[in-house]
Amino acid sequence: MTSLTMVAFVRVPPDQAQNLARYEELVLGLLPDHGALVERRVRSADGCTEAHLLSFPSREAIDAFDADPRRTAARAGIDGSAVRALRFLVEPEEGPQGIVLWRFLTEGWFSILLQQGQDVAEVDLLLLADVLLDTDRYVDAATRLARTSVGDAARLAGPEITFYPGSEWVLRFAEGGPTADGVLVVFDGRDAVRLEDLDAEDLLE
Repeated sequence: MTSLTMVAFVRVPPDQAQNLARYEELVLGLLPDHGALVERRVRSADGCTEAHLLSFPSREAIDAFDADPRRTAARAGIDGSAVRALRFLVEPEEGPQGIVLWRFLTEGWFSILLQQGQDVAEVDLLLLADVLLDTDRYVDAATRLARTSVGDAARLAGPEITFYPGSEWVLRFAEGGPTADGVLVVFDGRDAVRLEDLDAEDLLE
């Protein structure tokens, strides 16, 4: 049976960091009861953000985990109004020359691109958490840098984000650029650092 891969991110204010740690210890400990595994777990230095790479045997197992009353009870220690959380199923799609594109199934404009021999576990999950929990900030940063080349009149739209192992990732505006290929903004970590000329196949090279 093919397992399902999930990435999950959660962020709380500093005064909730200890509660988050206790909650995640309890809840992640429930996963084996549903045939699921924690492939990777990382926590920010301040304890306010956690990112997880999980595998589930089926969608039914995800539903059973979500409905587990022990998980519901564990939330009692956290102020839900202050929590920001996201999770996505990701699915691999084989490409040319050993490339694998992991697509976010519920959000088509995010993906993870891996070369042959690379593994999705090599991706910086805390970087993904920062970007995906604050997407508007990064779209705004990319827009500001792109306008230095394409001008203020361009109506940049259709952002598509692609992550790679390491610190570099890209945000492509599919619409509003000077060519049909769009505008590609390269980030290094949390900073927009340069524009690159873009051919339609660049993201797969």
